[in-house]
Amino acid sequence: MKKQLLSLLVLLSAPTVTAQEINVQALQACSFIENDFNRLLCYDNTVAGKPLTKPSEKKTLTPPKPVANITPNVSAPVAAVTASAPAAKDDDFGLEHKEITKDKDENITALVSSVKKAPYGELIISLDNSQEWRQIGSDSLKLKKSDTVVISRGVFNSFLLRKDGQNRSIRVKRTQ
Repeated sequence: MKKQLLSLLVLLSAPTVTAQEINVQALQACSFIENDFNRLLCYDNTVAGKPLTKPSEKKTLTPPKPVANITPNVSAPVAAVTASAPAAKDDDFGLEHKEITKDKDENITALVSSVKKAPYGELIISLDNSQEWRQIGSDSLKLKKSDTVVISRGVFNSFLLRKDGQNRSIRVKRTQ
């Protein structure tokens, strides 16, 4: 009985050994491909059990062809474009857009038009340039109407608000 069981186990394990040998041979064949993309594709196909093809038959990615000589149609005068840019720069300060880059101003100066307190004691500061900023955190800063404040960029897209002429600042975020 034990001999029959042993021979049955040998017969059942034989097909798995040959499949593993073929898989190892296919992986070794993939290692000779020089192109990184084609080699990775060969490994992926081998592990997935797809049949191997010759590297010359595989498709490679080619970059798109450049478009030939397109010139933009510029009809607006340059002076008109540069005159409207500073107004737009101050309006977007503090808003998180993908278009905001590091070449924008690092701080703005404005007058406080009103100061309110939020339910948990944070300050809500409205400025004379129609921007509204809300305090983040529990730091304290005494502000009143017509104070001059400077809002500057901090690290990781954060903003710091301080009174002009003081070193104390609070972390703020723009709401409007």
